[in-house]
Amino acid sequence: MIIEYQHSLTTEEAYRRIDNSFLDFLRQHADNIRKPLQSWNPEHTRMDYSMEIMGGNTEGQVTLREGQVNWEGKVPSMGSSFNKKIEEMVRKKLDDILS
Repeated sequence: MIIEYQHSLTTEEAYRRIDNSFLDFLRQHADNIRKPLQSWNPEHTRMDYSMEIMGGNTEGQVTLREGQVNWEGKVPSMGSSFNKKIEEMVRKKLDDILS
């Protein structure tokens, strides 16, 4: 799944908000997440992540450009029938953290 999202923040501010939100997500769902990994490149323009959620593996990248976030992620096979709903949820979350 690929999502492109436009925003009006600086790249550094978008990085800060996305990083904090991702860490909050991991804390809030700690009971359902196993083996979470997250790493940013030194410029804070790309985050790679992976985790196991309720027995399904997911991984992806978040790439930051001035005024744009690109999210590319693999949805666990058990969630593939919910792709549209997952995309709506991701876009809503991006609205919440980047506006």
